[in-house]
Amino acid sequence: MNTIAINPDLANVDYTDLLTKILQVLKQKQIFNISKDNQRVLINIDQVVNEVINLQPYNPLGNERSVRTATLNFSSGSYHKFREQITEIADCTQQCLTAAISQNPSNISIDRFQFIKQLTIDLESLSISKQPSKLDFSYNFPKYQNLQKQRLTVKKSESKQRQLLKAHKVKISVEKPRDFSSSLLIGINNFIDARFTDSSDREDLEYVLDGLKENPNSDIYRLQNLVNQETLGKLKKLVKIKYLEFLLDNINENASADNFKGKIYLEDLIRRLKVLDDYINDTNQPDGEYLVNYAGISVNYQTMFSRSEAYDMLPIIPIIEGYLGETEDQNREKIEFIFGLKLKFDGKVQNDGGKSVFDYNLNLLNPDSKEHQTEIADESRKFTFVNKVLKLAFLYYFLFASRQDPKSENYNPKHELDYDPLTKLATVLLTLKSNDDQAKKQLFRNLLKGFKLYNVQDKIDTLKKVLTNLIKRETPFFTREYPLHISVKNSILENDINTINDRDTVFKPVLRDNFKDCLKYINLGTANAETNYLVSLKANLKISEIHFLETEDKETFDMEYDIPKGIRVLPVVFLPMEDKKCSEFYSKNLQHRNLIIFPYRLETQKLETHQEFTYKIVYSLLAYICLYVLFAKQTKLFIPILRLHLKEKTDHAPIEKFIVSLTAVLSHLFNDGYRSNEQGIVITNFAEKAKFKIPNVLSSLYSVVPKKFKLLKTDNFEFKELDKLAIIVISSRESDSKWGKKVKKSNLMGEIVTLQIEPQSVRFQLFKTFSENYDDHENMFEYPTVVVDNVDKLYKQGYRHFIYIAKVPYSSTLHITQIAKDEELFFMSKNVITALKKERHDIKIYPMFFDKYYAVKIPDNIKSTSLYIQDTIELTELAEDPNKQSVVFFNLFNGIALSKENNYNGVMSYATLLNIYDGILDDQDIREGLLSQESDLKNEILQCLTLFHFSRYEKSKDIQLKLDPYQNLIGDESVSQLALFKHSRVKADFNSLAFLTYIKEILAKPE
Repeated sequence: MNTIAINPDLANVDYTDLLTKILQVLKQKQIFNISKDNQRVLINIDQVVNEVINLQPYNPLGNERSVRTATLNFSSGSYHKFREQITEIADCTQQCLTAAISQNPSNISIDRFQFIKQLTIDLESLSISKQPSKLDFSYNFPKYQNLQKQRLTVKKSESKQRQLLKAHKVKISVEKPRDFSSSLLIGINNFIDARFTDSSDREDLEYVLDGLKENPNSDIYRLQNLVNQETLGKLKKLVKIKYLEFLLDNINENASADNFKGKIYLEDLIRRLKVLDDYINDTNQPDGEYLVNYAGISVNYQTMFSRSEAYDMLPIIPIIEGYLGETEDQNREKIEFIFGLKLKFDGKVQNDGGKSVFDYNLNLLNPDSKEHQTEIADESRKFTFVNKVLKLAFLYYFLFASRQDPKSENYNPKHELDYDPLTKLATVLLTLKSNDDQAKKQLFRNLLKGFKLYNVQDKIDTLKKVLTNLIKRETPFFTREYPLHISVKNSILENDINTINDRDTVFKPVLRDNFKDCLKYINLGTANAETNYLVSLKANLKISEIHFLETEDKETFDMEYDIPKGIRVLPVVFLPMEDKKCSEFYSKNLQHRNLIIFPYRLETQKLETHQEFTYKIVYSLLAYICLYVLFAKQTKLFIPILRLHLKEKTDHAPIEKFIVSLTAVLSHLFNDGYRSNEQGIVITNFAEKAKFKIPNVLSSLYSVVPKKFKLLKTDNFEFKELDKLAIIVISSRESDSKWGKKVKKSNLMGEIVTLQIEPQSVRFQLFKTFSENYDDHENMFEYPTVVVDNVDKLYKQGYRHFIYIAKVPYSSTLHITQIAKDEELFFMSKNVITALKKERHDIKIYPMFFDKYYAVKIPDNIKSTSLYIQDTIELTELAEDPNKQSVVFFNLFNGIALSKENNYNGVMSYATLLNIYDGILDDQDIREGLLSQESDLKNEILQCLTLFHFSRYEKSKDIQLKLDPYQNLIGDESVSQLALFKHSRVKADFNSLAFLTYIKEILAKPE
C-alpha cells in the first residue's frame, strides 16, 4: 500500500471538518431502508449529503491559490486523522446496515454477508429467449453470426484496385536539432560583435556569457527549452495555412461558378491568416499593443494567437488530428513527425439546437444574447468565457470584415482580396483596450451587424460546398513540399549594456517572466542570410495523400456471450426518485427486482458552487463506502449499475453529469475483485424509443460479460502460434499539482483483458481493472507496481505474450535537449519495460500506442463496415533501418459517420516503437509480432486485436468493430477525465478516482 507523503510544493487539503460533520449526521440517521420482502435496499445518502451541506463544512482546500489539482496532499496533522475518520465512517455504515437487516424478524439468524448473498441472483436467470420489452436487467444475450472484416491495402503505383478511402497527411521534418546549442552561442557572439565594440563592454559580456553557459538553469537553456517545447506547436499552426494552400492549388475555378467564388474565398482566408500572423509576431510593437480587456479580465492577443490552436474557433479551418509516426536518426541529424489532416467544416453545434459553428460563435459574441449574459454573470465560468469572446471579436473581425455583399447585383468576388483588416484594426483595439465595456458591447453589435449585412454566412457556405466536393475527389492530389527555416530572432537579446550587467543576462526579462510570451521570437519562414536571427534550423513540410484500396481478402466469424457458471448478480440503480416520471418508470420496470437503490437530488434544486462541491465529494465517499460494505466477502459477483436520467447529455445538468462520472468511477474500482459496468438511460419520452433504447442499454451494460469468437474453417485462418494473450491498457491523471510547478502526484489506472485461444476460436474476458496513487508522478514511469504485479500473476498462469497499450508518448518536442533520456516515452519507457520483462526471456511484450485520424469514403457506398489495413503507412524498408522510429503498422475503420453532415470517418491507427529498447526487448520480436508481412504471429496478433474491437461494440444489432475500445480509460470520456470536478470557489480540480482509490486502500488495509 502506498503511504501518502506531504509535499510542501503542492497545495494542502484538510478534510477533517468535512468528515467530522459526515459522522455527526451518520450517527443520527439510518441510511439503509430494506424492503419488507428483503429484495431491495434503498440507501438514502442523498439526505445525509443535504444535511452535511446545511452544516457548512470548511473548504478542504482553504485559501490556496495557483492550484491545478488538489486531492491527496494532506496538511500537516490531518493525514492520520483522515484515516481514522474514514475507518470510523465505514464502521458506522456497517452498524447501520446490520441494524437495518435485523429489523426484519426473518433476518435474525443471518449476518450482513449472508443477507447480501441471498439478495444476489444467478446471471443465467436473467437470460430470456426474446428481445427484452422492458428495462429490468433481463436480456436475451444474442448470438451474432456472419460478422465480417475486409482487408484494404495502401495504394501502390499502377494499381487497378478500387479506391475506398483516402486521407491527407503532413510530414514535418527538422534537420540537425542537436546543433542548436552550439549554433545559438555562435549567434549570440555574432550579435555581441555587431552591437558592442567597446573593450570594457566586451569584457563584461564575456563574463556574463560564461555564467550563462555554466548554469544549467540559465536563460540560454530556457531559450533552448522554449524552442524544444514550443516549436512543434508553431509548426502545426503553420501547417494549417499550408494545407489550405495545398487545397487551393487543387481547385479548378473554371468547373463552376461556386468553384470560381470558392477559390477566391479560400485565397482570401489564407491571405488574412498570413496578415494576422505577421501582426501577432511583430516584435517591434510595444508591450501594451496586444493587451485588451472585457468585464474586468485582461487578455494578451499576442500570447493568445501565438498558440497552435489559435484558429480553431473559425468555422472552416484545418485540424491536425492523428499521429501517424515519428523517426529520429540515431545521430540526431534529423527528426520527422507525421500527422493526419482534416478540415473542420462549419458544422452543427449539437448542444445549441443545431446552429452552425459560425452562428453559434456569433451568439456568444452577442452581448444581448442569453448565453453571453449568463456566462458573464457566472464567476466560475467568466474567465474562460471572456477569453473566448475577446478571441472571437479579434479573429472574426480579421477574417470576415468586408465591404462586399455576394447578393448584390454587381458583386465581384475578387474585390474581397482588396480588403485590408489592418486599416481599421487600430480603432477596434482602441475600444478593446479601454475601460468602457459599453463601447465594447456596441463594437460586438457592430461586428454582428456587418457580418449579416455583407452575408458572410453565404460566403462560408460556398467555401464549405467547394471544399466538401474537393476532398471527395477521386483524382489524386499532387504531393507538395514547403521548405522553411525555424529561426530565433535576435530581438530577444538586450541592447543596453547596463541592463545586461544589472541582470547578469543578455536576454530580455520576458524569457524568465512568461514562457508563452516568447513565442513571438520564434520565426517560421524562408531561408534568410541576414543578421537579424540568432540561430536557424532547416525544416520541411510535406503534404500528401494516403489511398486505401479494396482487396478480396475477407474473413467471417460468429460471436456469442460465454457466461461462466456460478456468476451472481446484484444490480445497482441511481435515480432521481422524487420525480413522478422516474417513480412511475421504476415501479413499472424495476420494482420486482432485487436491487440496491441510490436516490439523487433533482436538478431543480440548485446549489451554490461551494455546496455543489460538498454534494459531490460527500455523495461519492458515502456511495463507495456503502457499496464496499455491502459487497464485502461476496465472490463471483457481477454489479450492473443503471442510471435513470431526466436530462439529455447536452442539457446543463450538473448533478446528473456528476452521477455519470461517479458511476464510471465506481464501476472501474469494483472491476478490481468483482465485475461491474455502468450505463444510463434518459426516461423522458421513453415509450416512443423503448424498442431501440432497451436492447442498446442492456447490450452496453452487459458488454463486460465474456465473449467468444468462432472463426469459419472456410476462411483457412487458424491460430498456431498463440494459445494465450493478455492486453494491458494503461493511463494516468494527476491528483495534486500547481500551475508552473513540475512536481505532482498522480493516479495510475488501467485494465487487463485476457484471451484464451484455440485453433478456431478466441475467448475475451476482463481480467481486472486497476488504480494506484503515486506521490511522485515520475515514479509511475519507473516502476508501476500494480502493472508489474499483474504481469507476474499472468506469467504464473502461463501467459507469455503481452500487448501493452498506452497513449501516444512522442510528438510534443523536437528532442533538442534530449541526451540519452527516454523521459518522453512515459509508460513506454525503458525502465517500465524492464520492470515488466525482468529476467524472463520467454516473455514477449508488444508495445503499442494508438491514435485516431480521419479519412474520406470514396465512393460513399462502401458495403463492408469493418475494414483493416496491415500495411505500414510510410512504405519504407524497416528491416535494416537503425533510426529510432514509431511505426504505424495497423489501421481499423468502421464506416460509421457521426452525422449526415460529417464528411470524415475515423480510422484507428496503431503504432509501435523500434530501435528504442536495445538490450531489453528484442526488436526482432516486435518486427515478427507486429510488422513482418511474412509472419504468422503478426497475423494472429492483429486478428486478436481486430476481434477485441468487435468485442467492445455495445449496440445490440448491426455488430461491427468499435473504433475506440479504450475510451473508458483514455480520452475525453475516460474514467480519469470524468473523475475530475471543481473545488468550491476556485478553479482547481478534485480527482475523485484518486480519492476513492485511497479510500479503498484504507478500508482494505486499515492501520
